[in-house]
Amino acid sequence: MSTWAAAVGLLLGLTWTVAEVTVYDGHSLGSQCLQGQPCTLAFISDNPVSLPCPHSLNQAFVSWQYLNPTWANAQPVTLMLSRNPFRPLLSRGELRRLQLKSQLIAGNLHIPSPSVEDSGVYTCRVGDATVAYYDIDFQDAESIHVSHADLGEDTLGNSTVGLENGTWVELFTAWNAWQPCNHCYNPGERKRVGFCYALVTRKDQQVEPPLPCGMVRRKYPSLPPRGPELRVETCQAPCDGAPQTKMVSLLVYTTYHPQLKSFAFLRCPTSSIYSPVYWRKGPRALTHLEFLQKNGSQSLDKATGGSILRLSFQNHSHSTVYQCYVNGHLVGKFLVAAPSTLSPPGELTHSYSIIEALVVGLSMFLVFLMFLSIIQSCRRKPATSTV
Repeated sequence: MSTWAAAVGLLLGLTWTVAEVTVYDGHSLGSQCLQGQPCTLAFISDNPVSLPCPHSLNQAFVSWQYLNPTWANAQPVTLMLSRNPFRPLLSRGELRRLQLKSQLIAGNLHIPSPSVEDSGVYTCRVGDATVAYYDIDFQDAESIHVSHADLGEDTLGNSTVGLENGTWVELFTAWNAWQPCNHCYNPGERKRVGFCYALVTRKDQQVEPPLPCGMVRRKYPSLPPRGPELRVETCQAPCDGAPQTKMVSLLVYTTYHPQLKSFAFLRCPTSSIYSPVYWRKGPRALTHLEFLQKNGSQSLDKATGGSILRLSFQNHSHSTVYQCYVNGHLVGKFLVAAPSTLSPPGELTHSYSIIEALVVGLSMFLVFLMFLSIIQSCRRKPATSTV
């Protein structure tokens, strides 16, 4: 490890006091900034994020603004207004998509599925005062490096690259703390999330504090690609007297009717890469280790840290119940019916075609009646009176 990496460890310890990340209902929550200072945060795309707005409770007017620094001559635009839930849509396509998927809840900004393109500066205003300022780098979940300690797999090492004008950049991973073991009593798994950070030096002098790689890449486009990381290992934790059986208030129960030669994706409610989650197939627990060893057609999604279970139906099978747990609590039950109980794909396609034809025909008939009504209104002559 280079001498810079040792210094970075101390600096990151100070940085996380400002940019600390906590977990609530599967959302990664950026903590409040120090008064009058911005927060620099890294998150992973495709996982829900909630940004707090201090002093927003019981306030009459809260607004969130967004600025993408990569756009030329860009100005902050208003994403959300507490007084106007039916806000006009923004004209730019990227902004409109961000606006449509964002939610304002108790003054806080929730983004259920952020993308890399949503990186930028988010500010919250209460009245005329700016009370929160977040500079955020959403790192690509599709390029995440997953390693399992029990398979002897390594995390990404530090790397140093030379750029123009004697500039050097050291790329490394800034790790969050280990999450709790995903269940107790029996062996389980725990994970930790790491974000790509970069330290820029010139002539052995630090240019600026370590920043998320996406922010550094704005200034140095030739920076080599490097994604976030997910580290998994086997763990075992006590249950404090008894296995955890308490259920949270939200429990989703869904039935799936798959077809042969198809796939299904089961999403565990309230979970994300930032929360301890595990799955059960009947009485048997499913683990990252098991799927990585088999490398088969069924797997746990890497981008969300196992929040999505991918199933393949290539052969006839019996109906199966899958359950998922977050923080040790049951939050989802999925009954996956046997594929053989379904109608053949041809019959389903024929039924859908008939329904589609009926809907289209009814729509055309209603349009015809509306058009006919307009013609009749135009043909009416205004009544005349003689004096």
